Amino acid sequence: MSKYIMVIDEGTTGTRGILFDKEFKIVSQDYQELIQYTPDNIRVEHDASEIYNKSVEVCKGAMQKIGATAEDISCIGIATQRNTCVIWDKNTGEPLYHAIVWQDTRTGDVAEKLKENGGEEKILRETGKVIAPHNNGLILKWCMENVPEVKEAIEKETALYGTMDTWLIWKLTEGKTHAVACSNASSSGCVNVQKGVWNEEFIQNLGVPLKLFPTIASEASEYGVTKVFGKEIPITGAIADQQSALFAQGCLEAGTMKCTNGTGSFMDITIGNTCKIASGGVDNLIAWKLNDTLTYMVEGFVSVTGSAVQWLRDGLKIIRSSGEIEALAASVPDTNGVYFVPALVGLTSPHNDPSARGTIIGITRGTTDAHIARATLECIAFGIKDILDVVEKECEVKIDRINVDGGAAQNNLLLQMLADYCNADVARPDTLEATALGAALMAALSINQISLEDVKHILTPDAVFHPQMDATLREERYSIWKEAVDRSLKWIKYA
Repeated sequence: MSKYIMVIDEGTTGTRGILFDKEFKIVSQDYQELIQYTPDNIRVEHDASEIYNKSVEVCKGAMQKIGATAEDISCIGIATQRNTCVIWDKNTGEPLYHAIVWQDTRTGDVAEKLKENGGEEKILRETGKVIAPHNNGLILKWCMENVPEVKEAIEKETALYGTMDTWLIWKLTEGKTHAVACSNASSSGCVNVQKGVWNEEFIQNLGVPLKLFPTIASEASEYGVTKVFGKEIPITGAIADQQSALFAQGCLEAGTMKCTNGTGSFMDITIGNTCKIASGGVDNLIAWKLNDTLTYMVEGFVSVTGSAVQWLRDGLKIIRSSGEIEALAASVPDTNGVYFVPALVGLTSPHNDPSARGTIIGITRGTTDAHIARATLECIAFGIKDILDVVEKECEVKIDRINVDGGAAQNNLLLQMLADYCNADVARPDTLEATALGAALMAALSINQISLEDVKHILTPDAVFHPQMDATLREERYSIWKEAVDRSLKWIKYA
């Protein structure tokens, strides 16, 4: 039996190649950052070819570090950023345009018009998602209208569309498999969430050809084989990143939840095998499909959290590395009245306003870089509380425990803030690579290496943070936060 499961963990900031052993412990990994293309204030793009090439390179890098060969790899699992999509030519295998990233808001005006025309309720009921700029149908429509190469390829019937898992699988299998994991399809906003099939009426109303779309597959299934690592290795798992982390955290039963803090912060609660549409600014998604059974979840996400820390590093330059923010923020006891609304690309759940813009308010002559750093961590906790309040109300649950993962979960000060403002225990597992782990588990499940019951016990807590803040102070600060958010809304106007 081969020793390792290989995982491609393709994210927004970078891509990672990881090898897991039979106990699902990481034995080797490699990482490369991705170039972020921002042609203007509302556009965020990736080079899809760079994503594929670097994904292969980091996997080879992880193998080389421990002298592993293709014979040592039993199967491959893939976890990817969601909603980011690409159109390519099936004959040349080349992208017809940059991949448009989930943070992109170029279709914000179209989304707003759909809301104004009364289509939002119907779209929410069918797709489970509020209409937003990252809806892949809107992005495809934009590409058809604005990229001549896309229009020409569609007319010639050589164009294919996919999310990042689709793209990687198609490239790895040399064009033999054009498929998408059900979790990624659901996240695209183009799926009938009740049935787990493409929402043909919505897609056709946009004027987008259904021929572009990949086949929807189970997260644990055979996606074909790849030869790029020296011999044939089966690809047996693919899953959207947030759903992957939810699965890895063992949140298989209704009422369990996790919060991933990376480029953005994503809060997900499993609600079982029956889809109940919550309407308070959150998304209702398919968590995963195993055989013919759909499992559902409710999600709210804040698009700029970890990337707000990156902005402090790259934009304001008040820290040299993201890891420095904890010490800088901890050097002051509070924010000295400073509040940061990180609407750098608009606001997502539960506000869903792409025209909002970043706001730092409460600045005085006494404000220092430490206060701004602390306000940046606090805004992550506040944004998650915004979502938690909606989830608890809409799903009629009380969340007493938040399972966290993602790179920012290493920040003890942030996790204490999260416990304080959400008034819930915050549990950090013994590995923060939950996203990659979920893909490894799906791949292993597909080849019968593990069972669903095994999944519940893979991760164990490393630390638990308990609420310490006085309730009156909590509500006072949260009230001011909501006022700051109100001032950031509807800041820019679309032409």
